[in-house]
Amino acid sequence: MFKPSSKTKEPENGEKAYEYAVFLLSLKLRTIGEVLTKMSERGYSQAVIEKTIDQLKQQRYLDDNRYAEIYLENLKAYRNFGFYGIKKKLMEKKLPLALVEKLLAENLSIKDEQKIAERLLKREGFEVKAKSTDEEVHYRTYDEESDKEKNKLSNRLRARGFRSEVISRLLF
Repeated sequence: MFKPSSKTKEPENGEKAYEYAVFLLSLKLRTIGEVLTKMSERGYSQAVIEKTIDQLKQQRYLDDNRYAEIYLENLKAYRNFGFYGIKKKLMEKKLPLALVEKLLAENLSIKDEQKIAERLLKREGFEVKAKSTDEEVHYRTYDEESDKEKNKLSNRLRARGFRSEVISRLLF
């Protein structure tokens, strides 16, 4: 097994670069951008890094599409972020913007985001009641007499990255 140490900095050694990249991936799943950054910080030349990343992609050890799908599903299931919060988290993983936008457009609907917002509000002790009118479902999560409470919840949801449409469906 590869043990990283400060003595192994050989910028042109492709074998050591590959071993280091596999070591990084053995610790946790990473994106291409994260591996590229780690290897650059380690001192490997750009040519060696590109060759190593191509090799890892061919062997299917690196796949940004699959990583993004898994990460998005985990964020939706276990975290309480809205569209913009999730987009920020995906961008922090050094995923390409085009991939992130396509993934969110296909896999994060307004209804999905609304369920996440409801889960967040319930977790924080707010009551979420459905009141049906014609085709749309509106939710009451605050004392209807209190604009202050409504604004507080709206700001809380906005800070977590929820879209205005979701906030207005829940609060107004």
